[in-house]
Amino acid sequence: MKTYSHTFNAFDKPLRIFGDWAPCLSDLRSWYAMPLFTGSDAPELTLEVAGAVMEDIERIIPLPEMEYKIRSGIMMVNQNYDYATYAKGCMHWIDYAGAGRIMIDFEKGSALSLICGDAMLPTYQKYLFVEHPLDKLLTSKGIFSMHASCAQVFGKGIAFTGNSGAGKSTAAFALMRKGMPILTDEKLFIFKDKGYAAGSISDIIKVKDDVISNFFASPGSCREYDVIAEEHYLKLGGSKETAWQSLAPLKVLCMLEQTGLPETEVKAVSPTRLAGGLFPVTITGASPQFRAAKFGFITEMLENIECRLVKFGTDMNDFAAKIEELAQAL
Repeated sequence: MKTYSHTFNAFDKPLRIFGDWAPCLSDLRSWYAMPLFTGSDAPELTLEVAGAVMEDIERIIPLPEMEYKIRSGIMMVNQNYDYATYAKGCMHWIDYAGAGRIMIDFEKGSALSLICGDAMLPTYQKYLFVEHPLDKLLTSKGIFSMHASCAQVFGKGIAFTGNSGAGKSTAAFALMRKGMPILTDEKLFIFKDKGYAAGSISDIIKVKDDVISNFFASPGSCREYDVIAEEHYLKLGGSKETAWQSLAPLKVLCMLEQTGLPETEVKAVSPTRLAGGLFPVTITGASPQFRAAKFGFITEMLENIECRLVKFGTDMNDFAAKIEELAQAL
């Protein structure tokens, strides 16, 4: 069986992703937009992704006692999978019943994903068995993820967060249509770098047909990575008609509120009010070992960057103009 090995530069952290599971690893350099690591340093973070039968998974990654179970539920992808997460000391486990299991060792900076069978589509495997443990490993290095979109406007990172359906992706695409590079439409990584830096590790976005017709010049303006259940996974990098970049200095965090009115209104808001809407979704998924660290990081960040409440209107040209005014005024 062929083995794969990719060493990426993940925000200046050498990250090695390797293993024999071809559905995830054979095209990983296309899925991720991280540059390859060119230095001689040993990897700080490692992630192995391999195939295994359930008997071997139980032997290689046994789950801890039930008292260490912290969450369970149903993961809805191309079919439903029961899942459970466990935490014990510096170890973290995620079990997807019948699909595979993940073990993360934060002390060693390593993770092992074992996948059983091909019932789960490869794109979903990348999200659950590669991207999810990678998110956890980056957290252990002070690189925290946030459910937010982000665009660079006149050299300044403008991030958008809010409740589900608030328009995070739409906000980013409206700015992209005006020539502003976007970093992500969904998951944003934030870390300290003099000030605060915002970044993304992939240039893949997920959109529906109406989004393509509204914000992209044509269905072929971006490479189509995959199509699942009428959702298109588009690769922005390398397109002549879209702008994407991996990193920007984070200057503003905007909380979006839909109004149904044409015009957008941008208002200054206290960090306390912004935190109220931000923390539930941002902190819930954090590993217990790093939940307090993530809470403290986000709290400090809100005190040191600009915070805005954006009453998001339906006129995308007006919205883009208001955000450009905001960026120019900083």
